[in-house]
Amino acid sequence: MLTFGELAWAAYIYAIVTQGDKAYWKVEQSRKLIDGFVRAPRGSDLEKIEEVVVEQFLNGWGLCRIPEGKMRGIANGIAHELEKLDAVERDSLSRLSIGDIGAGRLSDKSATRIKNLYDALRCIDGCGPTVVSKILFVLFPKLFIMWDGPIRNYLRSSEQPMRKDESEGYVVFLHFGGKMAKGVSDDYRGTLSQSDTPEDYLSCRLNAQGKTKTLAKYLDEYLWIKITKIGEIGHLFPPPEWLTTLARS
Repeated sequence: MLTFGELAWAAYIYAIVTQGDKAYWKVEQSRKLIDGFVRAPRGSDLEKIEEVVVEQFLNGWGLCRIPEGKMRGIANGIAHELEKLDAVERDSLSRLSIGDIGAGRLSDKSATRIKNLYDALRCIDGCGPTVVSKILFVLFPKLFIMWDGPIRNYLRSSEQPMRKDESEGYVVFLHFGGKMAKGVSDDYRGTLSQSDTPEDYLSCRLNAQGKTKTLAKYLDEYLWIKITKIGEIGHLFPPPEWLTTLARS
C-alpha cells in the first residue's frame, strides 16, 4: 500500500527536480479554456486548443515530440472524439476522480466509455498509448493518470500482470492507480487526522497560493520517480526512515 509519506516525499523531490513544475503551471493558466473545450468542443477555438493542449502540454510539458505537421490534426481529432460524447457523458467523466475508482465507484458503463474514448484517441495519427493517456489527463485531470513505456513494462511484470497496453490494459492501470489513491487517502486520515484531502495538503505546502494539483497528478509524479526515472533519481526513494517516523509522531 502506498503511504501518504511516500507520496509526499515523491512530490517534494518532483518539485525540486522540475524546478516547481513550471511547464505544467503554464498550461494550467489555461485551465478555464480546457474545461470549456471539454464542455463544448464544437464551439471552442481549435487554434488555441492546439497551442495549449498539443504544443504546451504534450510537447512542452510531456516531451512527446509531436511534429508540427500533426499538431492541428491531433487537436481536431480530440475535438471530434469529444463531440461523440454527449454533454452528460463528458460531465460524468469530469466529475469522476481516481479516488472514486479506488472506492469502487467506477461503473461498468463508465469503464466502457473510458475504453471507447481511449481507443478512439489512439486512432488519431501521432497518438500512441503514452500520448493518449496524457490527453485524457489534461482533459479530465481528476480522473486519469498517465503512463509511459517503463510504467507499462512494470505492469506487465507485476504480481497481477497487465496483458495489453490498449484500452483494456489502461483501465486495469486506472484500477491500480485507484488502489494507490485509496491507500494514500486512508493513511492520510489515519496519520494526520485531517479533514481535508492529501492533494490539498500537499498543494498548500509545495505550490504557490491558489495552485492546486489533483491526486491523480501527484500519483503520476510518484510513478515517474519510482518507475520512469528510477535509474536517475530512484536512489532518492523511499524516504529515510527517520523522516517517516517523525511524520507519524
